[in-house]
Formats: sequence, structure tokens, C-alpha cells
Amino acid sequence: MTRRFRVSAFPGFLRARLERRDEDHIWLPMALGLGLIASLSFLVAVFRIEGSVQDDARMFLSWMGRWDDPDVLKGDLVADYWYSVSPWFYRGVYRAAWLLGVKPLVFVKILPALLFPPIAFFSYRLLRAMQADPLAAFFVTVFILHVMVRHEIVVSGTPRAFWPLLLLIGLDGLARSKILQVALAQLLMAGVYPQAALVMAAVIGMTAFTPWRSPLVDFSRRQLALIAIAAVATVVGVAPFLLRANQFGPVFTLAEARNIPTFLYEQRGAVFEPDGSVDLLCQKRIGIFAAECSGLLDPRLALLVLVNFAGPIFLFARMFRPGPPFGSRSPLPLFLLVSSLMCAALSAAVMFRLHVPNRYASVLRLLPYLATLPVLFDWIRSRLSPQALIERYHGRTLLIGTCIVMTVCVLAVSIVHTSNKSPANRELISAIRALPKDAVVGGFVDDLDFSPVLTQRSTLFGRELSVAYEKGYYQPVYRRMEIVRDIVLATDAIVLLDRMQYLPIDCLIVAKETLVHPRVPTSFRGFFGADLLDMETQAAQNGPTLVARLAQGCTTGVYRDVVMLSMRCLLQEATHDLDRQRTRGAINKDRSAAAAASTDPSLVGSTPAPSTTQP
Repeated sequence: MTRRFRVSAFPGFLRARLERRDEDHIWLPMALGLGLIASLSFLVAVFRIEGSVQDDARMFLSWMGRWDDPDVLKGDLVADYWYSVSPWFYRGVYRAAWLLGVKPLVFVKILPALLFPPIAFFSYRLLRAMQADPLAAFFVTVFILHVMVRHEIVVSGTPRAFWPLLLLIGLDGLARSKILQVALAQLLMAGVYPQAALVMAAVIGMTAFTPWRSPLVDFSRRQLALIAIAAVATVVGVAPFLLRANQFGPVFTLAEARNIPTFLYEQRGAVFEPDGSVDLLCQKRIGIFAAECSGLLDPRLALLVLVNFAGPIFLFARMFRPGPPFGSRSPLPLFLLVSSLMCAALSAAVMFRLHVPNRYASVLRLLPYLATLPVLFDWIRSRLSPQALIERYHGRTLLIGTCIVMTVCVLAVSIVHTSNKSPANRELISAIRALPKDAVVGGFVDDLDFSPVLTQRSTLFGRELSVAYEKGYYQPVYRRMEIVRDIVLATDAIVLLDRMQYLPIDCLIVAKETLVHPRVPTSFRGFFGADLLDMETQAAQNGPTLVARLAQGCTTGVYRDVVMLSMRCLLQEATHDLDRQRTRGAINKDRSAAAAASTDPSLVGSTPAPSTTQP
């Protein structure tokens, strides 16, 4: 009887929830609950595989081993560079966690879980400040959480993990005229993701433009105070980047990038198309809609333009609607869109000097959900009467339907993408970790991307660590690659000995396949030009490479498909090999001279001169 009463009473309960537009005490806790579900799901997924680390976080964590032991990674190029590009707020958060006893390799897995609930909270608050009703705010928050748990933004554990939350906090502060909230968000965003802070700074300035009311431009004290305080916060947050002594600058220019293989199509840092053009819309690394479309003729591009422009324009147009507010309305999404495109265009005009365009367009990732989706919900609600819904379906059907919808919401935020990776050759990583603190390793092996963060040993280079942006970093790294390439392809001891004087390295790590067939592995080939194939062909024609010939006597360990070689041993053996070559060369020269003398016609039949020495 009680069960029947509850089921029969459900339609009335559902109707009240659909009709009420002020029940934040129901929908906000539900949104926070989904944020907690996302956090728990992420923690379960990320700690499931021991020894894994977020893909892009490997670079930013590469230097943090110095906190545990100041003697490791001293003077290391890779660690020094990634320390220099780690924003001050990002370093501060990880440092605070370390002081509390949480290691960076652990905290990088916890960080996204800490961000999901506040993202849910401020998403809901912002949407409510934009006049969205609680139900719409709840469902849009679900979509935003879904994007956050599935895309490599928050889950990356890198500086970009912070900008969605800080952007939402700043926009919520603008929508509610909270000056200190806006200033704090700007300060922290400038300290962790300056590009998003610059976009937001322009949005703050645009809020003085109020064409839907008089005056056209708001010069009130509060508005001027908002702009001034936010500007100060932005400058203070960006100042450490501007004042730091940059030992790795300047950045490459677009003209210089055309002559560097890694910038070419489908390579590690590709910015060019196959025909040499630059796609500022769809290209993966620099495009505004990074990798979400494939050119001007792609229908997806038209859809992206529609979903990013329609919502902001509708919400802005509604600001001019007279009478009491009905449905979502706000100028902020349009200001955000315009500011983002302006900053991206400026970045494209001075490519690399202000980083790349998609750094400024990254905020477009949230725009369809903050603007277009609320407009769509308003349209649906205007045509779907709760009364008609209740009258059409029975209580049991409505209950089942509601349960299905809530289940979908839970699944949307709980099926997470962790972006975690683990070294394929754990034995190799353990062997490197066992080396002395000052040991230096290098070679064309993919797992060396994990070496700095998991072993705290100096590593010459890694594929993912070799980012081509600032000359002072990439050029020395590329020179190291060239030297290692020449060493593994050398058939003459002179070449190896010559290259070794420019490369401080203790252990050379080589794939077994490279010892058999002198060839740079596929994942590193894109760093070199077309002459690489000629060098490999010549090395194959000249017989086994010197490293292949000396490997057996200089091997310090074999770990699956790679071999660790002692460079001191290789150097000694190469020196002995060169001495043997010289000795053989001298003997052959003497033999040739003797043979030439024995066949000289002028010397045939001659007698030696009489001796003048007295007995």
C-alpha cells in the first residue's frame, strides 16, 4: 500500500520539480554529488595501475625530484627547462602538497579529483547567475563535468588543469559583481595559465559596454574599481613570467620553423599542412578548433561555428528584451567569444611569441555548454508542458524514466579518461633508477620519457620531452639527438670518439633492433631531415656498426628489447679499435712500400755500394 502511494505520488513530485524555478537546495546538492562521483571514479581509475603517470604531466614533474634530494638532476637541461616553464601557482600547489607529505607522483593523480566538485559548484552558480533555471543549470553542469572527465584538460594534472575552474569562478564573479572574487580568480589564473587570464582580462574590460541600457558605457565607480583591481591582479600574476631571466629564449619564428623537421606535417610539433600552409582553424597544435575538424570544407567546422556562436548571440540579444527576465540571458558568453578570437588572432599574427592561437581559444571548449545548451533547454521547456507530461504518462513510467535519466547522468560523469601511461619496460626504468645520482643516460628509446620523473636521473632527451618552442632548449636537445644518431650509425671509431667529446653520458640505451639494423626508431625519425635515410643506408653498406661490434663486451644490462651499454667501455674499446686500425694501416703501408720497392725496375740487378767502414 505504501509502495503504491509513493509511486502514485511521484507524478506530483516530478511536476513540482519541473515547474519550480527556485529550488537550488535540491539541484545544487545533486550537482555537487555528481562532482563527487566524478572524483571517486577518477581516483579508482587512476590508482588502478601502479607506476603510471599522466601523459603530459611527465614533463612538468620532471624536476620535482629535487625537493626530495637536492643532489639529483643538478644542472640537468631537461629539468631546468621544465622548471622554468612551470607557472608559479602550479609550482606552489605541488610544493604545498609535498610539504604535507604528498609526493608529486601521487598528488598529480589526486589533483583532478580535487577540482571536479568545485567545477560542478561554480558551473551551477554561474548558470544560475545567467538566469538559467535550476533544472537547466543542473543538466548543463552534467555536460560540463562530462567534458572535464573525458578530455585531457583537468585530468592532465598540468597547468591547464586549473583554467576551467578559475574561469568559472571569474565569470561567476562578473555575473554577480563580486570584485574580490574576480580579482582572486584573475591572480591565480595569470599564475597558472596566463593565456586564459589575458582572455578573461579583455572580458572584464568589455563588461563596461552596456548597450542594452543607458549609458552605453558604464563609468560607475564600481565598474571602474572592478576593471582596475582585476588589471592589477592580472599584472601581478603575470609579472613573474615577465621578470624571470629566460635562459632558454628566444622562441622560434614561423619562418625558422619551416626548416625544422619536427614542425612539419604529422611530426612531433607539427604546425604545417602537407602543402606547407598553416591551418589556424583545425590544426591540432595551433588551430582554434584544435583537431575537431579537418579543413574549411569539413561539415564539422560549420557545426562548430554554429554551436559556438549561436548561444552567445542569443543570450546577448535577450539582454535587450524588456520586462522581467525569462530564460537565460547574459552578455558574458559573447564577450568571452570575442575576446578569445581577438587574442587568438593576435597570437597568430606573431606566431610563437605569444604562444599559439589555440591556447587562447581553449576557453571555447566550455562555450557551447555555458551558452548554446541553456538556450536549447529554454526552447525545449517552452514547448514541453509539465502538465502534459504528467497527464500522458503513468507514475511508474515517469519514475522509470527519471531513474534512467539520472543513471545516464551518473554514467556521464563516472566513465573517466585518465590519460595515464606506464613505461612498457619497467625493468629498464628500475635499472636506471639504480644508477648513481649523477648518472646520465640517453638513447632512442620511448620509455626514456618516463626517466626524469620516475628515476630522477639525468636524461639527454625523450620524444615527448623534446618540445620545439624556445631555441635555448630545443637546439641543445636536437644537437644531443644528432650526436646519438651519429654514434649508433657510426662504423668508424674516429666518428664515435669525435662525437663523444661533445656528449657527457654514462649509459647509452639502444634497441636490439638498432644493433641488427642500423636505423633510428620510427618514433624519433621525425626529428631528422631527409638525409637520415642516406646515413642509414651507408651504415648498412659498411657492415655492422661500431656499437653493434662492441656491444657484447660493453653491455651492463639487457632489459627486454633494449640493451644498456657503458659509454666508458665503448670509449675505451673504440680507442683500442682505432689503435688497431692505425697499427694495421702502418703495417700495410710498410708492406706496400716493400712490395713497391721489390718491383721497381731501377733497383733490379743493382749491387750495394762497398762499405767504407774499417774492420
